[in-house]
Amino acid sequence: MNWPNPKNLIKKLNYIQLIKIAAGSCLAILLADRLGLHYSASAGIITLLSIQNTKKETLLITGKRFLSFLLSVVIALLIFRLLGYHAFSFGIFLLFFVGACYLLKLEDGIAMNAVLTTHFLIEKSVNLYWIKNELELLVIGAGIGVLLNLYIPRNTGAIKRDQLSIEEDMKVILSHLSITLFHHGKETLSPEEFLSLDTHLEEALSRAYENMNNTLLSDTRYYIQYMQMRKNQTTILKRISSNINSIETFPVQAQKISEFIGHIAETFHEYNNAIGLLIRLQEIKLEFKTDPLPNSREEFENRAILFQILNELETFLLLKKEFALSLTDSQLRKYWNEQ
Repeated sequence: MNWPNPKNLIKKLNYIQLIKIAAGSCLAILLADRLGLHYSASAGIITLLSIQNTKKETLLITGKRFLSFLLSVVIALLIFRLLGYHAFSFGIFLLFFVGACYLLKLEDGIAMNAVLTTHFLIEKSVNLYWIKNELELLVIGAGIGVLLNLYIPRNTGAIKRDQLSIEEDMKVILSHLSITLFHHGKETLSPEEFLSLDTHLEEALSRAYENMNNTLLSDTRYYIQYMQMRKNQTTILKRISSNINSIETFPVQAQKISEFIGHIAETFHEYNNAIGLLIRLQEIKLEFKTDPLPNSREEFENRAILFQILNELETFLLLKKEFALSLTDSQLRKYWNEQ
């Protein structure tokens, strides 16, 4: 069995979140004690549960927990006053409360509010005093959690490094495809060479979504759109690689496509809208139409594969063109004016 490297696990720890959980929970308990609330430790647990990975997630879950608190109070009032304060009543409470939370998609509030409801059970009362006590515990715990989570460092620097890594990987693959065509398949591209690119894409997409969920006001969908576009282009590169590997004898047209792919690699960067490359691709297609017809079935099949590669390259470039055209004026000013 391959055990994970402890150093890698330590690197993945979110130290800022750990500090916020520890300090926030302690502060919540101290504040609840200061206000004379009963079961003040519950405020610390609520803070712990309120601190999520992103700002939007924290606010969404906090809202759900307040709604489920109101639901728990209503159900507790009905059940405990009808059936009394004992374990059987609490079981009936959970039956209705948990079921209602699932129906209303408030599952995130089940555990926390079930714990708060046990205070009613212990005190054998659901009067206004105890409802106020539990509400204040919730406000203190969730409020401190939300306030602490308003500070989450933006990871745009890491995303930009991801972009550079992805573009470098794609340049290498494009150059290798060009060389493979130029040398008539003597240096084939293996699927393993896409591994680095696939890894960088997955990590970058994850960071892009995290960045979007940590930004409450500004539009940060650009990074997700960019990464998704590169992911779609990667799928096309894999098909081109497979097509090249299927060529048995390389026609003379392979050299021109090799030169074109090499040119794509040389001009490959975030701010290229691919319009000039698409114009050149159409010129190559027209040139191919003026070439003499194939002399054999084998040459016909191999030239057909080359033409398919040209079509794949066209789709590859159209993805970038469409991405560039889809950008809003604010995105162009914010992200492309940085060049």
